[in-house]
Amino acid sequence: MSNWIIGIDTGGTFTDVAALEVTSQTLHVTKVPSTPDDPSRAVLNGLTTLMDEFPAVTAGEIQFFAHGTTVATNALLEHKGVTAGLLINRGFRAVYELRGGLRPVGADAIDTFWRKPGPLVHQRHIEEIDGRIAFDGTELRELDEAGVRAAVRRLKENGVAAIAVVYLFSFMNDAHEARTAQIIREEFPGCRISLSSVILPVIREYQRTSTTVVDAYVGPVIENYLRRLSTGLKELHLTTQQRFIMQSNGGLMRVDMAANYPNQTLLSGPAAGVVFSAQLGGAVGEPNVVTFDMGGTSTDIAVLVGGEYQENRDGSISHQDVGTPMIHINTLGAGGGTIARIGPDGLLKAGPQSAGAAPGPACYGRGGELPTVTDANLVLGYLEPHALVGGKVKLDANLSREAIRRHIAEPLGLSVEEAALGIIAIVNVNTEVDTRLAFAERGLDHRTFALVAFGGAGPVHAARVARNVGIPRVIVPPHPGISCAMGLLQTDVKHFYLRSHPASLPSLRATTINQLFGELRERALDEAHAEGFAPDDVELQYQMDLRYPYQGYELTIPCKAPPFLDSDKEAVRRAFDDAHLRVYAISAPQETPEVVNLRLVSVSAVPHLTLPDVPEGDGSTVAARVGTRRARFEEFDDYIDTPVYLRERLRRGDTVEGPAIIEQLDSTTVLLPRQKAEVVRFGTLIITVEA
Repeated sequence: MSNWIIGIDTGGTFTDVAALEVTSQTLHVTKVPSTPDDPSRAVLNGLTTLMDEFPAVTAGEIQFFAHGTTVATNALLEHKGVTAGLLINRGFRAVYELRGGLRPVGADAIDTFWRKPGPLVHQRHIEEIDGRIAFDGTELRELDEAGVRAAVRRLKENGVAAIAVVYLFSFMNDAHEARTAQIIREEFPGCRISLSSVILPVIREYQRTSTTVVDAYVGPVIENYLRRLSTGLKELHLTTQQRFIMQSNGGLMRVDMAANYPNQTLLSGPAAGVVFSAQLGGAVGEPNVVTFDMGGTSTDIAVLVGGEYQENRDGSISHQDVGTPMIHINTLGAGGGTIARIGPDGLLKAGPQSAGAAPGPACYGRGGELPTVTDANLVLGYLEPHALVGGKVKLDANLSREAIRRHIAEPLGLSVEEAALGIIAIVNVNTEVDTRLAFAERGLDHRTFALVAFGGAGPVHAARVARNVGIPRVIVPPHPGISCAMGLLQTDVKHFYLRSHPASLPSLRATTINQLFGELRERALDEAHAEGFAPDDVELQYQMDLRYPYQGYELTIPCKAPPFLDSDKEAVRRAFDDAHLRVYAISAPQETPEVVNLRLVSVSAVPHLTLPDVPEGDGSTVAARVGTRRARFEEFDDYIDTPVYLRERLRRGDTVEGPAIIEQLDSTTVLLPRQKAEVVRFGTLIITVEA
């Protein structure tokens, strides 16, 4: 009997599918258009298409299913979450409205039309509640239960579908929040409830509030999506219980648990691409990489040093602050579907608005009339009109030319070709700025990195971006358009459990540390059991977040598993001093560090994808070359005959000189003049940017 593992990643334009038979290491990939009105349909269509194209894959033989989704992200980006309410301590209703002093950064700082993004919960849906928990967890004033009931009734009458509950110091004592949840269930059955003591039980009031509000805002959307997906998978007779969804932290969680923690799926899709890049970079001898994941609607950039990705605990998605641990990824609105326009200042712009999958770029012929990046690439000859997604999507260059002429070229007094070059230049500059900033904010030298280009549009633009930024090499994976789906099959089930307990390290008793770690361990093992893992299958990693007195930030330090002894504190202290010196080039051993959070990470191993290798070539690329196509590059004044190669015919050791175009089912790689691509392990392309 076969043993298939499946990864499906839903993007803004296409949904990608990767399937591996574990025993024979047989790999199949395919793509289908995304369905923005109901993303679960695209997942089911992708699974059906896979089984139709490759009859060896049957639902009954699928033992493992992993999924990456942008549903939660899109709910924030497109403001399509539910109407949510907020219960907060009396006197603190402005905490969320102030938004942590939000101000424009990056390109927004010079945008004269920038406006502060609005909150997800408006003041009319914020209710103040009497009752107070002190900083040490003691009760100062009893919870006003009658006030809670009245507030919940008002919110219900005002049409809210979810309620966030955020009380002061609930991470030290959650009694008031727990009782409030009971009252909400009594007064408002079926209402989504998000408690800060469950979602993010840590200090820093605003960050905890914002994260809990995000959870309430997207929670019902995720619940409905997962319900439709589960029903559809059942109808396809996919019966395996090993069904997982990608989290923002780079690990998986069971699909049926994701509805309880929707805020942990905000970077579900992009996180899988980072995991894949870390694995591939190490395999081809490039541990320092920067990801360039350019899909249909956005570009995701992450810097990995030594194959390790950076964790962010103070992130922002669509200007909504989130404190849930997630991979540090910079996202900008630049993709194949990005719409080109003339801005209020009369200058050419590209993004962040996208044509998405419906109606899509003008060349799709589905009713889209606005010019996009894909339309510009088609006009410039980089894309084959009949080869996109193996011929499943036909492109009409005449529609692209007309859209660019009408909306860009004529208003600016340019030719269609000049306008197309301008669109590509603008979108490339946008990604180059964010790539440079990703290095600058960490003080890293971009010349010691390679750029991993994936996503359907990534390899089209990567060579130019790398050349302009000064990155010496570009890595193009074997299946760049499916890389996020493949990344879903290269990680493990991972969960983070946190508990704030501020105290100086010497004064925090070992018995208290063991008690708190014990509570986290019990929760971790309970959830692991719900996901089908035995206690012996779960690796537990114990950590502390420490800081020096008066600091506003902390570092995570590993510590020994319980029983933790008072004598173990000195080793933790030395490790913190060393880490602070390594990260900030300074330490203060004479200071007494403070414990901020206790942290537990649980990791449960699941089957992994192993990339198959390609045969050794004879040094000739004649068999891979299928002709030429007229293409326009910045380096030339006109179109030139550009060699075109089929990626699947290239063999290990083959080299391709630029300018050239390399086509495959899921993407197109564009080589510029004076560049060279070499086929290495797994069929990976290594592009020398200045050959």
